[in-house]
Amino acid sequence: MKKALFYAALAVLAVFITAGIFAEVLAPCDPNAVDLANPLAAPSSAHWLGTDHLGRDLLSRLIYGSRSSVFLAFFATGCTLMAGSLIGLVSGWAGGWLDQLLQGVVNLFQGIPSTAFVAAVLGLLGPGIRSLLIAVAASSWAGFSRVVRNQVLAVRELHYIEGARALGAGSFSILCRHVLPNIMLPLLVLAAARVGSTVLTVAAMSFLGLGLRAPAADWGIMISDAKLYYIKDLKVLLAPAACLTLFCLSIHLIADELRDRLDGEGDGAHML
Repeated sequence: MKKALFYAALAVLAVFITAGIFAEVLAPCDPNAVDLANPLAAPSSAHWLGTDHLGRDLLSRLIYGSRSSVFLAFFATGCTLMAGSLIGLVSGWAGGWLDQLLQGVVNLFQGIPSTAFVAAVLGLLGPGIRSLLIAVAASSWAGFSRVVRNQVLAVRELHYIEGARALGAGSFSILCRHVLPNIMLPLLVLAAARVGSTVLTVAAMSFLGLGLRAPAADWGIMISDAKLYYIKDLKVLLAPAACLTLFCLSIHLIADELRDRLDGEGDGAHML
């Protein structure tokens, strides 16, 4: 049963990624084309899921929303992973005063509520994709850094690391050839779990008007637009909410399966 859920989650994720990549081909209409003569229209051959309050094709906006929401979440998670991993590697490998200094900074960032921090950064930098990436990365890197540091502390004392040192290998070579490959799988589990929370953060900021701005096709913006019209037509709210739910559920099922396959190596994922 659990394997079936895992493969179903992979299929759902593949659908969202495919929709984002081939949005221009798959979307039946221009997602921003307004048709004020047909607001909140019922599903039809012209509009398979109907239209929103401005007469825009709902299915097209959902498909383009996969691109803005999903790919922004993946890219933001990648930036967070690189920044947190780099700082964690340096902290765990160097030790001493540098480790204490970096961990003091990590503790400071982990003590700040992430959603409030993202909102504060966006309020300072202004809305937009670049600001959203900076805000998400700045609020999330500390968790990755802490886990990477703990993994490095465990790996650097192993016998083959001492053997590499004895053969004259430098720190950079040891980190790239021996340390990173041993901590990569737990990091993938962390990254998978983080993608789900990141897409929720992106949607929340867009809902609040601090992320992407209308008329961009984004699930958070669609939910924000629907709050005044869902009583008349519930599908304008349910459609983007269902996409968010399915995407986050599929990501967490995939991360859970990866954690199980890693056995004890995935325990660090709960620290994020």
